[in-house]
Formats: sequence, structure tokens, C-alpha cells
Amino acid sequence: MDNWHSFLKKNGAKFSNKKEISFEKIQPIVDHSEKESFFIPLTHLGLIQLEGTDARQFLQGQVTCDVRLLSKDNSIFGARCTPKGRTLTNFQLHETCDDKLLMIMHRSLIGLVIKDLSRYAVFFKVTLIDATELYAVFGLVNVTLDSQFDVSSSFSYKDGRELVTIAGHHATDLWDELSNISTVDGYNSWETLNIQSGIPILQKETSGSFVPQMLNLDYLDAISFTKGCYTGQEVIARMKYLGKLKRKMYRITRTSNQIVSPGTPCYVEDINQISGYVISSIQLDSNFQELLVVLTDQAAISQHMSIGNANIEKVQYLPISYMKS
Repeated sequence: MDNWHSFLKKNGAKFSNKKEISFEKIQPIVDHSEKESFFIPLTHLGLIQLEGTDARQFLQGQVTCDVRLLSKDNSIFGARCTPKGRTLTNFQLHETCDDKLLMIMHRSLIGLVIKDLSRYAVFFKVTLIDATELYAVFGLVNVTLDSQFDVSSSFSYKDGRELVTIAGHHATDLWDELSNISTVDGYNSWETLNIQSGIPILQKETSGSFVPQMLNLDYLDAISFTKGCYTGQEVIARMKYLGKLKRKMYRITRTSNQIVSPGTPCYVEDINQISGYVISSIQLDSNFQELLVVLTDQAAISQHMSIGNANIEKVQYLPISYMKS
């Protein structure tokens, strides 16, 4: 995939240390109300490929989602947890056109998750590989691809977006196709839509800290409570049936130009301890941010918060569509 990244650089791309892409002279799209059409190479994401006669059976006992619901036409959200129910990663699960399974997640977690799953894979006829360099991942917003174009897999979001994968050696072909019908954009615009839709993307800094319900993954149909046993299932079920969940993920805005990293602690006025953590954030303009934060029920009542080393400031809670009553 070095050729792919070189191609992107020749077309004006720049990469952060987390492979988050941006393009020279392109401002992130903040207002999506006018149905702009654009595409984004999602270079910050990584992929794990599973192949073998036991791939589905193996994964069914390891992740929160019901793998039986997966098909080429129905990709799903899921999570991999520790035996104590803490989320190592959340992911999209795809089935490719040639019957392989792809777990798509933040690239910083690929090595950790492969090492974790490999301890159990030895008992099944399944192989796991880091496929990050074998595929290119694109995000599409208000773009309809020609049905004849041969992508490897796709995922449709409820807000109308689409995520597609394609074999790495065809990445430039898809770029050319998309460039003819839309414009390219960067990571910030895609992550803004994730935050507005309440979709978390765990990274290395936030891995292993939250049960899935704290990340609202139950709202995203990423947890099956009927599939049977899987790693962490007892803790996750107890949170649901015994009402022990005391934290949720919220969407907030604040006035600031200080960059906020995943895992940054949040403090609430009059509570002398950490009340939550940042999951993701985006700088919408020079002095305005939107964030997803996991907060305790007690903290979420407050309109005043300190994030990291900042002073106590007023924040605004914004709606997430799936949490509307």
C-alpha cells in the first residue's frame, strides 16, 4: 500500500501521526445540511482478515454481535471485550465478495486485537492476518457508485453514509471513479459525522476502559443479548438486566482551541474526582469543538465541566438521534 499512500500524497494528502488524512486547500465540511457529495480515504482505519471453515463459528464466541446476521449485503457493528467485559475495540464486521471476514477498526488496535484473538484461534480452522495493507477503505457521503464497480465489501450507515473496502491494487481506480462524481475531503469531515451520529471509534488510549453499553454500542445494535456465550458476556448481560450501568456516552460542544486527545479525563463542578473521559473530538473551527464523552449519570446533570487541564467551563449537550425518546 506504499503506492497508494504515495498516490494520495501526490494528490495533496497529508497524514497525521495516526494516519488521519487531510488535503491541502480543503477546509473540513462542517454544515452537512445541503447534501454535499464527497468521499474520504479512511487511512486511519485498519483491517483484520479472517479466513477458514471455522471463521464464523470462532468469531461468534469472541465478539458481542451475532455473526449469524452477517452477509455480503448486511455488515454489522460489534465489539471485542475482555473476560471482565471491557471493550478492547469496537469494529465493523464485513463479509467480502470472496467470502472472507473483515473486522474494521482504528489501526492503532490491530496488533493488540490479533494477539488477543490468536490465543483462541488455535482451536479452530481459521487464520487471522493484519490486512491493513491489502485493502483501501473509503467513506462515501451522498455518493452512489456505479453498480458495476467491484468493491470488496460495504457498510451502510443510518445517516446515509457508506463505507466501502476495495483491494489495494484497485484503490486508484476507485479514486478516479469517485473523483468524476464527487470531491475528496479529509478525516475531520468523516469524524464530525461519526460524532454527530454518536458512533465511537476506540483507539489505543481508550481501549479496555469501558463496557460496551457505556459507549452506547447497544443503541448501535452491536450487542446481541440472545446469541449465547461470548467473552465478557456475563458482565455485559448483568449491566443490562440488573440495571448497574452508571455511565453513558454523550455528545457535547465547548468553546476551545486546545486539542483534546482520546482518554483525556473530564471533571465536573463540585465533584472532586474524574467524572468521565473523552472518546473522540473534532475541532470544527478555530475556537469550537464537538466531542463524544463517557460520563457518570451524576456528572451528566452538570452544564459545567473541565476537560484535561482546562478551567471549568460551560458545555452544551447536543442530541444523538438514537437516544431521542
